[in-house]
Amino acid sequence: MSTDSAPAVKHPRVSIVIPTYCSGPGLDDALASVDAQALPSEQIEVLLVDDGSPDSTPDRLRELARTRPRTRAILLDHTGWPSRGRNAGLVEAQGDYVVFMDHDDELYPRGLEAAVAMADRTGADVVTGKESRTDQPQWGLDVFTANLDDASQREDGLHALVPTNPHKLFRREFLLEHDVRFPEGRRVLWEDVFFAIDLAAAGARTAVLADVPFYHWVRHGETASSSYLDDLEVWWRWLAELVTAIDERLDHDGVDYARLLWHQFATRVIPGTGARLFGRTGAERDAAIGYAEATLARIPTTMDAQLPQHLAARVHLARAGRWDLLGELVRVDSGLVGRAETTDVHWDDKGRLVVSSSTRWSTKAGHLALRRDGDRVVRDLPEHLAAALPPELLDVTDELSAARTTLVIRSREDAVAWEVPTDREVDVIDVDGHVDVRVHATARVDARTAALGHPLEGKVWDFRSRTWLFGVLSHQHLRTSTPPRVATVDGEARVAYKNDSRALTLDLGQTKRTVLGSAKVVPARATTEHRRRGADSYRLPLRGVTVVGSTRIEGGVTLQPVERQEATIVADGHEARIEGTLDAAPGEYRVIGNFGGRDVTLDTIVTVDKAGRLSFRAE
Repeated sequence: MSTDSAPAVKHPRVSIVIPTYCSGPGLDDALASVDAQALPSEQIEVLLVDDGSPDSTPDRLRELARTRPRTRAILLDHTGWPSRGRNAGLVEAQGDYVVFMDHDDELYPRGLEAAVAMADRTGADVVTGKESRTDQPQWGLDVFTANLDDASQREDGLHALVPTNPHKLFRREFLLEHDVRFPEGRRVLWEDVFFAIDLAAAGARTAVLADVPFYHWVRHGETASSSYLDDLEVWWRWLAELVTAIDERLDHDGVDYARLLWHQFATRVIPGTGARLFGRTGAERDAAIGYAEATLARIPTTMDAQLPQHLAARVHLARAGRWDLLGELVRVDSGLVGRAETTDVHWDDKGRLVVSSSTRWSTKAGHLALRRDGDRVVRDLPEHLAAALPPELLDVTDELSAARTTLVIRSREDAVAWEVPTDREVDVIDVDGHVDVRVHATARVDARTAALGHPLEGKVWDFRSRTWLFGVLSHQHLRTSTPPRVATVDGEARVAYKNDSRALTLDLGQTKRTVLGSAKVVPARATTEHRRRGADSYRLPLRGVTVVGSTRIEGGVTLQPVERQEATIVADGHEARIEGTLDAAPGEYRVIGNFGGRDVTLDTIVTVDKAGRLSFRAE
């Protein structure tokens, strides 16, 4: 190992450890996000730890260490996994806290400042900061619902360290004192989960920072870990190792054991017995089933009762060794997904966007395999498959009433997502001889408070639906056929519209859609004021704008071919209008407006008579 460095930071608050290997332009983005932190730069040091890259990366890191303040380069022999680089960086770090970044990820600007403040105030050994993933819009939404000074007893049953990845703020002395390290080796799947298990065993105190975005996990296709996931036997072997580690390292009477084991059971073991397993054949599937059986043997059967019947039925067959029947059940349930579409979109008198939707669930067969049995709803399965399951696992009446849809808004600029509180009603109906379920949901999005009580910081927000049925979570674009809905709210322009993918989008800054391009002028209601000297003034009303408070949007109007003349969109009371003055020679002119950086043809003709008087009519 060799080290190149700029002068060491006297006492940094945070050491950022970035393992590298053949790093491309993503490293520049990662470092730029460090430089953009609200936490003062003199309180941050960066350790770039290269895993024996065969290209020019080592030279690049040396140059960065030479030219960047508070940056060190650590060059290692090749190991093939990021664990060694993280561990080496931890040992060399000098900060009170350490953050492990991947070489192509980014920190959000206020992330470090907020996480350090929370750790200082609470004494936490770990701060789990709000994280977003480019490839998974739903990432972490269940976790980041509120700030928690002590996450050890979350009421939702999640473990304090979920999500169990390394993108957190750690108290460096705690890791060193308890010898918590990432497991090293050529192939160590889920090394970050093993790290979390050791943190739990050491009694780490964890806080959750939910209302300030912290970490952006940028995914560019295949990663070191995901490249091994196509090998089903390897995947299951490492999953068995994970469950074994939880079983052997944690106190079975403690909350850490129950919650970490449940997390692996619910998010990996059960999904692992699904379509992916039965899409393989022969020795590969047999080996995977062997590991699955060994893994299930370490999971108490008492956990099965916590599952929805849909998933409990799958586990029942697996524990009984009926993998043939489990394959049939998986095919019946294949493709279960909930798709939501708006039924109404409008602005209320408080400036909130009210979005109502209806969700329908389907499978590859096109409908849910359900039927009525008296006043109950049961699974409609082949007779031999139904006979292999206990009656209580066939009755899904209560599961249907638990179906839900919530609304999610996601920033197009930086991928930050927020879940919006959503009201719901569930209807169980009969359709073409089958039982179906619909969820009617309504959410109210207030851009002033939608980010857990804070204003939305981005300009363009895409809507997604998050649907749940039988323990299966779907995350889809929220489809809409609603025309644009325009509002001005206390000085801000807001437009909800159908994007090119037929999904609902909210523009808060006239970035993609302007007020004038989405509303309609009403030339028949225009009013003018004639002046003997100087230009005539006018008011040209806009139809379809919800007005809350007072708003002024500066811009201009062009009478083709006369040069642009200044004008203002004024919204107050219950009306929005274009106000301005026009000075032009007698004649007729097509009117073009620009109040957001785009020219918009208003389908309006203005006539200037010989006395300079104005009149407006539809084109």
